[in-house]
Amino acid sequence: MKPYVICHMCTTIDGRILSNRWPRLPRGKDPGELFESTAESFGIGAWLVGTTTMREFAGRNVKLKKARRRVERTDHVADRRARRFAIGADAKGVLRFQKADVEGDHVVLLVSSRVSDDYLAHLQDAGASYLFCGKREVDVKVALDKIHRVLGIHRLMLEGGGTFNGEVLHAGLVNEISQVIVPVVDGGRGVTTIFDIPGDPPRKAAAALRLESYRRLPGGVIWFRYRVVSG
Repeated sequence: MKPYVICHMCTTIDGRILSNRWPRLPRGKDPGELFESTAESFGIGAWLVGTTTMREFAGRNVKLKKARRRVERTDHVADRRARRFAIGADAKGVLRFQKADVEGDHVVLLVSSRVSDDYLAHLQDAGASYLFCGKREVDVKVALDKIHRVLGIHRLMLEGGGTFNGEVLHAGLVNEISQVIVPVVDGGRGVTTIFDIPGDPPRKAAAALRLESYRRLPGGVIWFRYRVVSG
């Protein structure tokens, strides 16, 4: 079992997602406000991102203290009453959260077996939760299963960078894509897009979509919602 996953992103018309490269939007909202207001309309209290995106919320990179206790290598849920979640992948144990929430959303890290006991003890002391999802890397299929089974999450917003989004899409775990397109062309070579899947192009599309709805928003912005029908 897994949650129903909606990948929600704000992009240029050529799919780039680095909004700090964009010119000022005509008569529209700031890109961050546009992203947040459209995301909130879903009413979903859990969001998932990769390591790079989660780093923006983790705070300064403090040095780990030596763990003074043995740490069990099992899933750790620090707040059983949490109803809103900020979930991030961290296979190597580089996100040094010093508090248990991101603006009220309980922090959950998806880790691999190679993270240190010092790191796990640090997360426990910070009041954060973690789930083991692979030996060396985070297996997104295991992660989605545990997010549903351990945390009881039935609907999830995927809001990561292109690499992590691409990994989840390529694994066939995305149910819906919500793309808010601003009237901007980026065109930069190597600039991350909504989905970046490494390797040679597959013979068939990574996912076939069905348009469910679209809306015009102020400033020439258009919001599309697609259902993933195969992939």
